[in-house]
Order: sequence, then C-alpha cells, then structure tokens
Amino acid sequence: MTDEEARTEVPPARSGDLPTADEAIEALTDRAGAFYSALMNEHFVLESARSITVSEASSRAALYLTTLSSSLVAFGFLAQTDYALGFLMVIIPVVFLLGIFTYERLVETSLEDVAALDAIQRIRAVYATLLPGAAKYFPRPVGPHAPNEMLPIGRRRSWVGVFFTTATAIAVVNSMVAGAGVAIIVVQSTQLPTPSILIGLGTAALLAVLHGLYQEYRYAALRRYLHTGPRGTRED
Repeated sequence: MTDEEARTEVPPARSGDLPTADEAIEALTDRAGAFYSALMNEHFVLESARSITVSEASSRAALYLTTLSSSLVAFGFLAQTDYALGFLMVIIPVVFLLGIFTYERLVETSLEDVAALDAIQRIRAVYATLLPGAAKYFPRPVGPHAPNEMLPIGRRRSWVGVFFTTATAIAVVNSMVAGAGVAIIVVQSTQLPTPSILIGLGTAALLAVLHGLYQEYRYAALRRYLHTGPRGTRED
C-alpha cells in the first residue's frame, strides 16, 4: 500500500460505536415523552402539508384561469379575421384538457387537506387529555361554526358543500368552455344558431353535474376511509 493510499483510506467503523435505530428505540427510558414529542412534530408536519395543498390549489386554479383569459384576449384580436374559427378549434380543446387536469388535481389537494385536518383533530384529542380541564382549550368540532371545524364537505353527509369548492368553480367554467366548443361545432354543421346554443348549454350543464357527482363520490370514499381506517377496521 502506498503512502497516498494509506492517507486516503477510511478506517472501518466499529459496530459497537453507535447503537442501531432499533436499539435506540428499545433503549428509550421516557417513552411517554417521546410519544408526545412525536405528536407535536406530526402536528407541525400536517399543518405544513395543509398549507402546501392550499398554495398548490390556488396556483393551479390561477394557471387555468390565466390560460383561459389569455386565450379569450387573443381571440378578440382575431375575431374579425378568417383565422378566428381555426383558432377556436385549436385552443378550446387545449383549454378544456387543461381544465380537466386542473380539476382532478384540485379534488386531490382538497382530499389531502381534509385527511390532514382529520389527523390533526385526532392529535388535538390527545392534547385534550393531558390534564383535567384541558379539553376546553382543544374543542372538538360540534357544529358548522365550531372552532377548527372539519371542512363541511369532508365530514358532513351532505352534497351541498360540493358547490363551494375551488374544484367546482373550475369545473363549471371548464364545462362552459366545452359547451361553447360543442355549440360552435353544431352551428358550423347545421347553420342553426338557436338549437346549437341549446345543445351547448345542455352539454355544459351535463358536464357540470358529472363533475359534481364525481367530486361527491371521491369525498364519500374519503369519509368511509377516515371512518373505518386504512385496513377496514372500524374506529371508535
């Protein structure tokens, strides 16, 4: 072995220098303190996750609406030219597909937010048991206006909350885009403006309803998951 190799060689670590992760856990003397410390860390992580989901939902919705508004502005410049119809035939499918992808991700982020909030409520329930009388500082949701209320659509067995989500707002706008595209295709094919408008409105309404039903289905599945647990065992 050369002098240079001897200088660069890393000495092997001895197995007795440090305990393994499993050994360190087994050697814990204050498991209760470690548990509460883990709960607080988990609470912080869940709050960060909720913040990320809200931020992502806002940015995705803004991206879709910006794309739509920019397309409408561009169409305004082309409306009196021979390229207007061709522009619409290209841009409407693009905007509609972007709207579908945006809607799906908005539903996902909303579900993630509800799941994180449910986990936070479970941790707060533990905090409420630390001392006698501590429960008044960590109230559990008991009504639509209670502190730290679960999102209504995520907890209450009602489909009304579907109408008040960001995903639904994007779904309605995107359904109108699709309806406009269908109306343009029909009027170019039949040269009948009134029936074309009615068909476009019907398409938009049908798509909006389908989006709402899909969203309610996803929330109902999440409610069942949170109620029974990941392994299908009913939780108290």
